[in-house]
Formats: sequence, structure tokens, C-alpha cells
Amino acid sequence: MIFTNAPPAVAPFGAIKSLFGTNPICFGAPTNSKAPFILDTSISKINRGRIRFAEMNNKKLPKGVALDKFGKPTTDAKKALKGVQLPIGDFRGSGLAWMVDILSGVLTGANHGGKVKDPFDDFTGPQNVGHLFFVFKPNLFVKDYNDRIKKNVKLIKKLPKIKNIKEILYPGENKFRRFKINSKKKIKIPKNILKNIEKLTFD
Repeated sequence: MIFTNAPPAVAPFGAIKSLFGTNPICFGAPTNSKAPFILDTSISKINRGRIRFAEMNNKKLPKGVALDKFGKPTTDAKKALKGVQLPIGDFRGSGLAWMVDILSGVLTGANHGGKVKDPFDDFTGPQNVGHLFFVFKPNLFVKDYNDRIKKNVKLIKKLPKIKNIKEILYPGENKFRRFKINSKKKIKIPKNILKNIEKLTFD
């Protein structure tokens, strides 16, 4: 399990000023198959990268994921970048963001409380991002972990599915499938992003 704090982007529940980062939470577990269980998520309804991508490609954001700097809902990516991102689950998401800020910032001695610098816009000094890792062997508590996780996945995959859902996937399974397909393809980079990469490379 990994906790990481990030530059301010998310407002604490009830506020209109960014203080928390999107504060990723990652959890991985072996599944006794080639594709491990990998939950890589954030406490915001949309990640910062998707907003920047929308801005570069003049695309609208989904409704209900961000506020502008005045605290009004917006689908404009530029306004969202200057405003705040909304947490998942309202006060629950805000609480999770706060927890990650404590675990990965306060506890580790890294920046916290909105002090992590933005890697795209703030070059006044190091980001001082905090990370907290928890790692242990899966058979530390039970010797038959592989059998138990296999039964767990099988049980959940057999559950009745809602309309238009063909298969229940565990976190990381779909990405593993895409990785296998994409590893055989060429990588296509949009021209505007390629220009930015070239600028960073050759300036």
C-alpha cells in the first residue's frame, strides 16, 4: 500500500480554496494469476492529468468534478485548473485526502497542508513530496493465501451483473490486458504534446 501527497488541487469539504492534493492511494495484491490486483486511485473525482489533457485539446470536463476560483461548478478545464477539484464522496473524500496528507506528509517529515509545490508551475524549489509504503508478504497471516485469493476473485466475478456489463473486472486487470495489447503497438503522441516534449528536451 502506498500513500502519496500532491500539490494543492482539492478543497477540503466546505471550502473553495485548494489545500489537499489529489493524494493517490495505491494498493496491490497478488491474485495467483498473471494480472495482479492493483488499485491506483485518487481522492478526487477526476485526476489532474485529465484536466490538463482536456485543456490542451479544448475539451469539456464532465459535470460535477470541479469548481472555478469563485467556487462555482465548471466544465471549463482552464477554469478548473485555476479553481479546485472536488473530492469523491464529498466529506468522505475530503477525510481520505486529509488522512493521506497526514500519513505521507506530516508523518514522513515532507511538505503537507498545501505546501507541496506544483511540478508544472512552481520551480522555486523542491516539491518535497511525501510517500509512505506498507509492504508485507501475503502469506504472513495465512499460509493458503493463493487459494483464498483465487476463491475471492472467482466468487466476485460470478456475481449477477447489471445490464450491458459483460464481465466484472478487479482493479488492475483491465490495465494488464491493455498493456499486453499496447506493448505490441506503436505509441502515437498528439502533435501539441510532442511539441511540448521537444521543447523540454532541446531548450
